[in-house]
Amino acid sequence: SDISRRWEMPARYYTKTFEDDGTTVRVVFLDTTPLIDKYRKKADTYPDAVNQDADAQLQWLDKTLGEAKEDWIVVVGHHPIYAYTDKSESERTDMQKKVDTILRKYNVDMYICGHIHNYQHIRRPNSKIDYVVNTSGSLTRTPKEIDGTIFCNDSPGFSVLTADKNNLRLNMLDKEGKAIYVVSRAK
Repeated sequence: SDISRRWEMPARYYTKTFEDDGTTVRVVFLDTTPLIDKYRKKADTYPDAVNQDADAQLQWLDKTLGEAKEDWIVVVGHHPIYAYTDKSESERTDMQKKVDTILRKYNVDMYICGHIHNYQHIRRPNSKIDYVVNTSGSLTRTPKEIDGTIFCNDSPGFSVLTADKNNLRLNMLDKEGKAIYVVSRAK
């Protein structure tokens, strides 16, 4: 955080509340690498992940979401919970067991991640959460549909999150800034 004025990252995992015009959005930022077992088993390659207390982070997540009273709750992490990818299935099953059970307990509105360099919007049966993969501004990978896929696209770009009391929208934009899809939630 002290290196660049453009980055604000006060801890490995943290929460921040944004308020505008009476609307509040809590964003919960996770450090997902220590939550995935395959990284924890490779101390030589991922020593930092091995040294983190994954249980402490999960307990913090549970407590933080349990105390959240904002209009909208968004959780952000690097690794997907549900998504098409050719990366190891164990990454997603670890995230499902460890993180998704807590997210569902508190009915968060959105889980947003990256890691696989494409756009995906997934709604799983028996879950009210919008699971979103955000693309990258560089290399992209071609996605395929999985159970619950609503949208997928391999455009490079970025997303913008907007909210008011009645609507939460994640606008997926291509590299020119043109909206190609909107994840929308209404109260």
